Amino acid sequence: MGALSILMMIHRLSDNSPYCFYVHEQAKALAARGHDVRVISCVGTPPPGVRFDEARRRVVECTPREAVVDGIPVFYPRYMTLGNAGERLLGGRLMARAALPVARALHAERPFDIVHAHMISADGHAGRIVARALGVPAALTVHGTDVLRYFAPGKRPPVHMARTAAQVDALMAVSSLLLSRVTPYRAAESISRVVPNGVDLSLVPQDAPRRPRAVISVGTLKPRKCMGATLEAFARVARDYPDATLTIVGVGELEGELRARIEALGLAGRAALTGGLPHAEVLRRMAESDLFVLPSWGEGYGIVYIEAMAAGCIAVGAKGEGIEDTITDGENGLLVPAGDADAVERAMRDVFGNPDKYAALRERGRQSARALTWARNAQTVEEIYREAIARRRAGERA
Repeated sequence: MGALSILMMIHRLSDNSPYCFYVHEQAKALAARGHDVRVISCVGTPPPGVRFDEARRRVVECTPREAVVDGIPVFYPRYMTLGNAGERLLGGRLMARAALPVARALHAERPFDIVHAHMISADGHAGRIVARALGVPAALTVHGTDVLRYFAPGKRPPVHMARTAAQVDALMAVSSLLLSRVTPYRAAESISRVVPNGVDLSLVPQDAPRRPRAVISVGTLKPRKCMGATLEAFARVARDYPDATLTIVGVGELEGELRARIEALGLAGRAALTGGLPHAEVLRRMAESDLFVLPSWGEGYGIVYIEAMAAGCIAVGAKGEGIEDTITDGENGLLVPAGDADAVERAMRDVFGNPDKYAALRERGRQSARALTWARNAQTVEEIYREAIARRRAGERA
């Protein structure tokens, strides 16, 4: 079968990636399979009279109109973003208005076979609009906060999001949890699949010296990541293990509170907040650590868990979250109730006190994560694309 021409859509995030690192990894993996992948990453600008914070302002100012990133052509049209309220009211209309001229020009140059949007709130709606305008199928991947925010149990999502969920030709979710939230809006015979994200194994150190009883946690410093519970659990365990250390990687609103708590607990020198770090440095620190702990709630999946497992950490995640697709408690990792410091403490004590017991679990975790490559992800996504395209063509012939 021939190569496909794919338009990916995802808004420009305020991070260090060229638009969104996991979408970029998928784009690269699809390109490696011989497909023509182009990306439209709309850059949100504030309404007149409104100022962005420093990080978002810098993104707007520093992002070019177009670029080639690792061989992937990326286009960055600007649109006015109205925040969560605008997302609920207008969905992706403003984003689609900015993206359409670029998409039409690219389509005229080399016609697209499919439009693949990521995240359902604004991007998915915009992708559906663009796909309809170009006359091609629309695919959508949901990743986490987009679904957990708007498709909560017992609540109905905004109309345009429900319609997007129902009408895209193919729906992909990075976990069973997310798919279960969205599939009630889909027809039974529609294409709806779980496609987990991947890990770039080429970036994961292979032979880094591991430090016993070194704990690492990586994530945004906000309440749902439960870094405070991890710190409290570590403080209790640290009394009995003088060589134990804790590294917290990330930035966010709780940084000052966590730093103060470290001082109050007398953990200066044993527990450290690093701030944000380059991805390669995070992976290196994971490979040198014994245990990765992130008992957070509201996790659609969590690439950070599989990165830690691939690096050889024993991963501790939360029950009832998207990572349950990958971590089986006691088999290839550990699961605790979200934010439960007592349960995290028990997990730390058991691993610290019984390293031989956990050697096989660590290796099973490593193997589970290393099976989740971006190459495997791209192969599955390609199969879904082809099914969606075939169904659309069959419907047009009928």
